[in-house]
Amino acid sequence: MLDTLLPPGYLGAAPHHPPAMYLPLLPVRATCGFPSPAEDFYGNQDVLDINQRVVRNPVATFFVEADTGTSMVEFGIFPGDTLVVDRSLHAKHGDIVMVNWEGGFTVKQLRLRAGRYELHSGNPAHLLPPVVVPEEVELDVWGVVTWSFRKQVRR
Repeated sequence: MLDTLLPPGYLGAAPHHPPAMYLPLLPVRATCGFPSPAEDFYGNQDVLDINQRVVRNPVATFFVEADTGTSMVEFGIFPGDTLVVDRSLHAKHGDIVMVNWEGGFTVKQLRLRAGRYELHSGNPAHLLPPVVVPEEVELDVWGVVTWSFRKQVRR
């Protein structure tokens, strides 16, 4: 029964106390235009733990893979991206949320307009109208999308 409630591409919950995995973090920002002179070294304190960076509440966080649709590209979510979803956050106007809608899971931008919730896509090429949630329907928000990751090499 529980398997039917899990979204497709569900990667599982983050552990309550994820092990630290410190990787080097350069003390400079990389320029995406013309290169700038950078330091030739980094210090021992210049590290980053991805769990500490993206997971605020490990017991309420899970990962899900975005499907092949392109309705959220304007919001920076592309097919195949891994999304970090936090169930402990209260969804607010403008948040990207994962909802259980009409028996399936979808990711949309949540907007509150005239006291009603709307689910908005983010692809101007599709011009999809927002889904207006009827007043009598309780919106089943599974969590707020806090981060997304995209594979860059050999996509």
